[in-house]
Amino acid sequence: MATIITALATSCFAFACGIFLTLSYIEKAVWCLMRDPLSACVDDGEARLVHAQLKRVIRLLPPTMKTTMASGTLLLLLQVWQLDFAWPTLLVLVFLLLGLGYLLSQLSGRIAAVERADSEGDIEVVRRGLGQLATLHHMGLFLALGVVVLQVVVLILKG
Repeated sequence: MATIITALATSCFAFACGIFLTLSYIEKAVWCLMRDPLSACVDDGEARLVHAQLKRVIRLLPPTMKTTMASGTLLLLLQVWQLDFAWPTLLVLVFLLLGLGYLLSQLSGRIAAVERADSEGDIEVVRRGLGQLATLHHMGLFLALGVVVLQVVVLILKG
């Protein structure tokens, strides 16, 4: 049963990686806004287009990701308990909780910055919101990928 729980938890975070990777590809044209929202490397028209694309999916993705990450977290808690609080499982859980704590503390504000702004409105507001949300998506990708890698290590150590 513990192997099934571990596999299910890993699957949740692999699915989250897929969603974050898709978002990252949508945002690829505006990646340099993560460092400098006013960077000349992104055309205003491109920034407005990406912003409009994100606004189309902004209602669907947060609930999906919250469900995925919450399910994965619960499965990791169950994994820790089923494997008698073994250090590798605790490491995965602590890694997730620390990363998730930061992401959740930033999530609503960064989503709102994109959701509330008009794609055809003030370009500085559009660029700043895009850069901040793209940064959060990259952090989410690295967090989910890190959990997947650590889960594979747990599976190897268990085996």
